[in-house]
Formats: sequence, C-alpha cells, structure tokens
Amino acid sequence: MFVLLFFLFGCFSEQGFTHEVVKEVEVYIYDTAYVEVEVEVEVEVEVEVEVEVPEQYPLWVQSVVQPKLANGIDILWVVDPSGSMINDMPRVVDGVAQMMAALPTNIFWRLEIISTDRLANSNMSSFPLLPGDSATDAQASLNNNISGHREGGLEAVHRFATENIDALQWLRHDAALLVVFVSDENDHSHSSSNVNDPASFISWVQNYRETVYVTAIVNQDVSISECPTQFNANLDVGIDYMDVANYFGGVIIDICADDWSQGVAQASSQLQLVEEIQLDYVPVSDQHIEVFVRGVIWNDWIYDAATNTIIFTVIPTEESLIEVVYNYQ
Repeated sequence: MFVLLFFLFGCFSEQGFTHEVVKEVEVYIYDTAYVEVEVEVEVEVEVEVEVEVPEQYPLWVQSVVQPKLANGIDILWVVDPSGSMINDMPRVVDGVAQMMAALPTNIFWRLEIISTDRLANSNMSSFPLLPGDSATDAQASLNNNISGHREGGLEAVHRFATENIDALQWLRHDAALLVVFVSDENDHSHSSSNVNDPASFISWVQNYRETVYVTAIVNQDVSISECPTQFNANLDVGIDYMDVANYFGGVIIDICADDWSQGVAQASSQLQLVEEIQLDYVPVSDQHIEVFVRGVIWNDWIYDAATNTIIFTVIPTEESLIEVVYNYQ
C-alpha cells in the first residue's frame, strides 16, 4: 500500500506576493514477508553400521628342541634278568637289532646291554656294540651280560656308570645318553642306594649327562595293557620307569606287545635331527602357519597337507628350539 503526503512550501517573490507550491510525494511501505530457503549444513549423525568380522580360530604352538648329537650317543639297554622275563628275551635281541639298524649312520653310537641287578653290573666285563655289529653280536652280548635276579634298574644304571671298570673306559661324558629300561615289574631299587626312585634318578642323571633320553618297555596299566590278566596290577606295572620316561619326554612301549619295532623306531628317531614335524591339529591354511627357529622366522619349510606335516627344506641345527605356530580349525 502507499500514502500520499502533501507538503506546503511558502515562497516570496520580489514583489511581496506569495504563492504555494504543492509537491506530491509517494511513499511506499511494504509488509514483512518470510520465505523458506533450503540450506545445506554439515552435522554429525550417528549411523549404525554392520561390519562382518571373520571367525576367530584358536592358536596352537608346537615346539621341539634339536638334539645335541655331535659328540655321539651312549645307549644302555637295562634288562630285567628274572625268570619271568625268559619269554621276552628274543624280543630284547630283536629290539636291540632294530635300534642299531635305525640309528643315524652319521652319528657314532655305542650300545651296551646290562642287567637290572646292581651287583652283576658292578663286576661285569664287556665292551659295547658298535656300528656294523649284527643281531648275532647283540645275542652274544645279552648272553654274556644278563645275570643276577635283582630288579632295580634305576640304581643299576647308576652303579654301572660310576663303578664298572669297563664302563668308565668307554662311556663318554660329553655324549648324549639313551637309557632303555626293559622289565615286567616295577623298579625295586634298594632303599639304601643313592639312586632308588624316579626323583633321585632324574636328579643324578641330569648332572651326569647334559642330553638324556629314556624309553620304558614295561607292563602298562591294565586299562591299556595288551595282556591285562597276565600280571599283578598292583606290583608289576612299571610306574617308576614310566615316570622317568615321561619326565624326559620319552617313549613307552607295552612289554606285552608282540612287536616292539614301532616303539623302538620312535625311540631311535629321538637320536637324529628333526627333519619334519607332524602337526597336532589341521591348520586353517598354510597361510596361518609360522615357523620359528631360535626365536627367528624360518622360511625353509613346506607344508604337506596330505600328511599334515611341516617338512624342512633346510634342517635347523643342533640344540635349536623349533616352534610351529598356527591357527587350526
């Protein structure tokens, strides 16, 4: 809308007359108006986003230490001479022969068969079997060395290693030591002996040798024995020998088994450098496997899926700690 305003201006002429000048002014007054305008403004907005997270697989670590074998291996088969062992003696000879055949050819070993009778061992005169000897030589050694009746294998090893004149000549204190106990009864070492139970034997033998392996060929618990009704479950299970073997991560063989060859081969395999590792579980893939040697990533290996085995293309050296780390299904 608009309003007309009139202003009067008075003017005087030279003659004194006046006249009016009327001037018309138009003034416009506008009403206030509001207009909506779209404006883009940045603001923070919480948005719920669904992210797909891959399934988490458990992690497993397997480790093994390469043996120290450069200085050779001394092996003692410690055999129960009692009458109940007569039927087992042929398998003892077979077991010794199988071990000699399975031992690595590039490591110098010496093997002696001794009795669990400490007194018989102290006075025994014999020289160990060496690479190239045969099953016939093993039989002759068994016939010559196994005598007496005592069944204390733990103290027998101690007495033989520290008192037998021949043993003091050929046993090497810088070599690895493998002890194979063979008995159809538990250990009965004399209480007066310095070494008469698993704890005292372990303590002594660890001071005696830096590298120790133990195998026990004994009666096992009746729940797993291959001849549970043929022995006294309370007296004849080789608990002490198995305790020592387990402490050293060794091999246990059922003395009732018709064939000891598999266990003997497993015991022999401890005495050579590890060339492959059978995995406990199946890895998610070979991309989920890492191998460390002495704490450093080791790339010289392949994974054989068919056998679930790590195979080394370059063998880690003696005394190396090998660790296989992997996610498994």
